[in-house]
Amino acid sequence: MLLTVSNLHASIGNKKILRGVSLKVKSGDVHAIMGPNGGGKSTFAYALMGHPSYTVDSQKSKVFIGKKNISELPTEERAKAGLFLALQSPIAVPGVTVTNLLRTAYEELHGGKKNITQNPLFNKKNIGSMTIGEFIAMIKKYAKELRIEESFLSRGIHDGFSGGEKKKIEMLQALVLAPSFAIFDEIDTGLDVDALKVVAKGIATLAQKGTGVIIVTHYQRILKYVKPDVVHILVNGKIVKTGKAGLAKEIEDKGYEKYATTR
Repeated sequence: MLLTVSNLHASIGNKKILRGVSLKVKSGDVHAIMGPNGGGKSTFAYALMGHPSYTVDSQKSKVFIGKKNISELPTEERAKAGLFLALQSPIAVPGVTVTNLLRTAYEELHGGKKNITQNPLFNKKNIGSMTIGEFIAMIKKYAKELRIEESFLSRGIHDGFSGGEKKKIEMLQALVLAPSFAIFDEIDTGLDVDALKVVAKGIATLAQKGTGVIIVTHYQRILKYVKPDVVHILVNGKIVKTGKAGLAKEIEDKGYEKYATTR
């Protein structure tokens, strides 16, 4: 399957940010989008997910997952079509536990007849092709791999979590939901080396299972632990260079100055 982004133009308010971004991501491939501050990296992630604050030029821009045109779909329909975005600064949602969020989202994506009870966690039914016990076991397995304390699963989403814990919970969501394509917006920000390695391993696991991955980042640090198949340099709202993993090393050594004046 392919995620195809064709000539993406996006603005916020009256400010035009993306000026015709095009790329294709295959299932199981890892792409890195790098660039200086203000180049449009996060705008690309949010516009792709259909964030309502961003205006996309629908006359020029097209986004497909496989043969499905998602260009004008609302965010929730893009998610159902198989697109996932891990936020750079996820907000807290007190009162909604991590486990219940994952269960509800998984049912929306992968099936499972809804039967709401006072405590749906203990509703004995299948979730997609799994029993509730199998589903909980899967969550705990991935949480252990990400070094997330089991107690966090029954807490409100991101409620009182540290920056690193929030990033791990975002990765947990991706692993459990198994989207067709996942975008990670600066997932490496605020992570120490140990957490960075854990998150990178999670990205590698996703790719191995067939998810196409886009990593949005300033630096090469996470790319030392998960090797991208393709690296794009995004400057002034345009992709000015595309190459292999070695391009990220070039950026680390020489910076973005070479591309800063590219139009």
